[in-house]
Amino acid sequence: MSIKDNLQNILQELGAIQLVAVTKYAAPEQIQELLDCGYFVLGENKVQAAALKAEQYKQYPVQWHLLGHLQTNKAKQAVRIFEVIQSVDSEKVAAAIDKEAAKVNKCQKIFVQVNIGREPQKSGVAAELLADLLVYCRNLKNVQLLGLMAMAPDLPDKEQTKPYFKEMKELFDRYAAPYGLEFLSLGMSGDYPAAVQEGANMVRIGSKLFTGE
Repeated sequence: MSIKDNLQNILQELGAIQLVAVTKYAAPEQIQELLDCGYFVLGENKVQAAALKAEQYKQYPVQWHLLGHLQTNKAKQAVRIFEVIQSVDSEKVAAAIDKEAAKVNKCQKIFVQVNIGREPQKSGVAAELLADLLVYCRNLKNVQLLGLMAMAPDLPDKEQTKPYFKEMKELFDRYAAPYGLEFLSLGMSGDYPAAVQEGANMVRIGSKLFTGE
């Protein structure tokens, strides 16, 4: 099936749930095909890769989402490229974004990333420390706190990811009203159906969109 067919099928399946098309492994002609379909919400893991693609496709109204860990020394570049930074996981990162956004008179949209699987190799704030980071971010002048993001552990049985997604939904429900959160970004190509079942309203899909797998 074509990317157009994959896109239509995924969007139909998701309904009102927001899709971020992950272009990390997509070839230029695949990204071009997606843009030709009129879909412009794209996600990248690295600032440098997004910078190259943002320049390449600058004639399109792309809304770039940063999904990978942000190093503070890349904050200056990040606020100039990304509509949303989904991977804020510390006060240090949030402060760097706020500082650079102020310089360009921007209010940078951010999500806080939670390490819901408590995996040492993954980024994200511990669930127990989430409230403190939300308070910190809310008090920054040049960031707009919009949501929570998480990655479940990579488990062979995707049904086993559901408890992690469920815990994220509980955190989202607890903090959405007090902090004005709109989005719960959970689920990727392999596990997004489980994420949707547990209440995600944004998913991040790459391989299923571009290769059908």
